[in-house]
Amino acid sequence: VIEQHLAGGVTIVDPSTTYIEQDVTIGSDSTILPFTVIEHDVTIGAHCEIGPFSHLRPGTVLADHAEIGNFVEVKKSTVGSHSKAKHLSYLGDATLGARVNIGAGTITANYDGRKKHATTIKDDASTGSNTVLVAPVTLGKGAKTGAGAVVLAGRDVPAGGTAVGVPAVIRKGRRA
Repeated sequence: VIEQHLAGGVTIVDPSTTYIEQDVTIGSDSTILPFTVIEHDVTIGAHCEIGPFSHLRPGTVLADHAEIGNFVEVKKSTVGSHSKAKHLSYLGDATLGARVNIGAGTITANYDGRKKHATTIKDDASTGSNTVLVAPVTLGKGAKTGAGAVVLAGRDVPAGGTAVGVPAVIRKGRRA
């Protein structure tokens, strides 16, 4: 499997420490760094960077130029073009738009003990370090969270808005 991806124009920095299952699509000029696990039913666009120590689980789709970094797990989520989750994060049942920045330690808390719920993070939004997004929840276009914010289920952050605190207080954004 790894040899097929190498032949298709993917850079795999250390094939001996990289695990890729069958039924994975990786676009050309993408780079897979060491100690990365990519399970079946994953699609990675062109010019992406994955790893090191990343885990992409089934149902993950990364658009062109997406970046998934150190100790980041992604499950059944879509990560938009030029979006990044570089450090110590979990994205489960999430949809990220374009140019989203996921701060270190951010998690989408997608399971309530009975059922999985979705998180939506729209274009140009960003999360501060150690943010918890308790699904179902949406961060609007250009919305931000402060470090350590806990955004509770159903407390959507509007476009341009900011969420800070535990539980998060949501401030509306300025109109353009």
